[in-house]
This record gives sequence, C-alpha cells and structure tokens, in this order.
Amino acid sequence: MAVDPSKRPKGNRFFMNEAASQIRLGDPKEYLIQSASRLVRDCPPKLPWTAPFRGEVHRGLFLGPTSIAYFFWILSTKHGDLEIERKLPIDWCKAYLDLGQDTVPPLLNTGCGITNDFLASNALKACVYQSERHATKVLEALSKPDTDPTWVEYLKGRAGALYLLRVIRKWLPGMTEAINQVIKSLIDEMIPQQPWVWEEKRYLGTVHGEIGALTQIILSDPSYAPKLQHTLAAFLELQDSDGNWATVDGFDTKLVQFCHGAPGTVLSLLTIKEHFPALHSQIDAAVALGRELIWEKGLLKKEPNICHGILGNALALETRQREQFLCLGTPERIKQGVAAGVFEKDWDSFCLLWGEAGRAWLWMEVWDGGEGKCVAYSDFIRYVWRGLMLARAHL
Repeated sequence: MAVDPSKRPKGNRFFMNEAASQIRLGDPKEYLIQSASRLVRDCPPKLPWTAPFRGEVHRGLFLGPTSIAYFFWILSTKHGDLEIERKLPIDWCKAYLDLGQDTVPPLLNTGCGITNDFLASNALKACVYQSERHATKVLEALSKPDTDPTWVEYLKGRAGALYLLRVIRKWLPGMTEAINQVIKSLIDEMIPQQPWVWEEKRYLGTVHGEIGALTQIILSDPSYAPKLQHTLAAFLELQDSDGNWATVDGFDTKLVQFCHGAPGTVLSLLTIKEHFPALHSQIDAAVALGRELIWEKGLLKKEPNICHGILGNALALETRQREQFLCLGTPERIKQGVAAGVFEKDWDSFCLLWGEAGRAWLWMEVWDGGEGKCVAYSDFIRYVWRGLMLARAHL
C-alpha cells in the first residue's frame, strides 16, 4: 500500500499527503474491466440482493441494482462492444434493471430525488428502451410532486429530480419541450424556498445543501443564473480561511469529501462558473483555496469511492494532483488497503456513489480523457478537464 498508516494523524479522517512519493497510474481500461468484472461476479443481477443497505434494495441511482444498471448504461453508450464477463454492457444494464423495479410504488411522499427508485428506474428505462411511456411516468409524477415543498436537496428533493429529468432529456430529445416544462415548474417551486434547508438545518454541500441545489438548477436551465447570482455570491463568502465550507451553516463540523465540503463544492463551481461571469474572480479564488485543502487533507481513510472517499476528491483536482489521488484507488490498492485495515470497509461495496459501480465509472472517464464531471450529479456539461490521459502522454 502506497500510504503508510502511521502517517494518518490520530483522530483524523485522512492520511498525510506525502507528495514526494510520486506514483504513477497504470492502464485505466484494465482497471475498468477489473472493477466491472468484480461487480457482476460479487454482486450479480439477481434477488435476493447481495448488498442491501439497512434492508433496502431499491434506492435509485444512489445504491442498489438501478445504480449499477446506470453505470452499465453509460458504459454501453461509450464502449458498447466492451465485453464484461462475456456479456455486453447493455445486456448487464437490462439485467440489473429487471430486479423488481416495476413493483416499486412512486413513494413521492418520501422523496423525489435520486434515491427514488420509481423515478430513477423509469428514467433509465426511458433511455435504454427509447420509451416515451416510461418517460411520461416520470413527468407525470414530477408535475405535482407529493412532497414537502422545502425538500429542495439532491438526495431526496427536487434538485435530484432535476438531474433525472436531464438524463431523459439527453437521450429522448423529442420530449425536450415537455421535460423543460416540468423542469421549470420544479425550479419555480425551489427558488422561493430560500434559504434552502434540510431537516431544519442549512446544509451547504452537494448532497443535502445549497451548492447542490444551485448546481442542479443551473445545469438544468442556465437562464435562472441571474436570479441566483446573489445566492452564489453569499455562498462563496461562507468559505473558511482554510478553504472549506461547513457541513451545516453555523456549525463547526467540516468534512473534506464530495458530499460535504470543498471537493464537491469545487467541482460544482467549476461546472457552473461560465454562467456567472460577474463572479469569475471570486469563483477562481475559492477553487484555488479549496484545492489546496483537498490536496492537504483529501486522502481519506474511508474505502475509496465517489461520495466520501479519495476518488470523489480526485475529481476536484487538476491533472497531476488528480493522478496521485487516483493511484490510491486502483482495484489492487483498495484490496490491499481493506485487508490491511488501512481503508475502512464501506456499508455498500458495489453501488454507484459508494462502491464499485462508481469506481468503474471513474476508470471509464479516465480512459476516455475525462470531462470534469461527477456521475449522477454533473453529467452532460461542457466544462472539460485537462484530459488526464492526454496530459500523461506528453510527460
């Protein structure tokens, strides 16, 4: 293992970043194949489900079979002929989409974000099968969502619903007008709820908080940027001198991971920056300071994943630093680190945002050159990484 456990400060969540110990990344295509193969071997598309989270199977794009199906769908659109354990990506996608999702009720009273499997599975089926029937189920459910109007956040609220609508809009362009109408109605419900809160607290990060909601609005309809410029300007003022943002405004807890703290915030700011020209200098300063923090404290001891691990933090860094983080999340190093107790085993080792499906997606992105985005959060954008593989070719 490249990271020495003795370098982890007592009581901290991270390892000391020994930048001098330069290590190089291997073949991302091989990592992708290893990761995807582990998915189908160790968490196959069958019930009973291999890795339930607190007894729950269907948790949308967050975790469970639909989240894995979503990875294989993306893989099928980019590398449709890449066989994984003798099957094509689209075949694996359909297999994971056929695990009882049709029996899941709308459950909009418990949330309309990415964890809602009725919405997520129907959105994905609309894309996979080019089915307006499945897309219409989503549009009808979200036209008047039966949820608390204050549920604005990404995981269970309207921000997550906006992401799902963008997925359908991407792959069913003929329904763009109808989708945009629902997007506008959701955003018009969200904006008056400011300051946005979740469970009576003003969260700031991507999953439950302000930057997550703002990012989903702007990516779904950039015309709302002028109305939200003051919101973003005030948010930037909340950055601490060390480069981080509190998990909850007014509280001391600060995390350095995609879902809470600088990594997800930096990625979000880079994603929406072009729509806020008057704030470019403030955004650039916030990104630079946030990246310094991520580089110093972003090597987390949690099992490397997208949501709260090293790999999600890597997304926010520039090319050379990103590669150093990615080197610690390869299949071999994760296996070694978990076995040695260097990494803490996660609750669900296979899902999109916490586990193997997300790691497989990341290796696919590295193989393709990367586009500075995060799966199930900031897909379908124009901001481009300084392509990692291209940069490495010139070293």
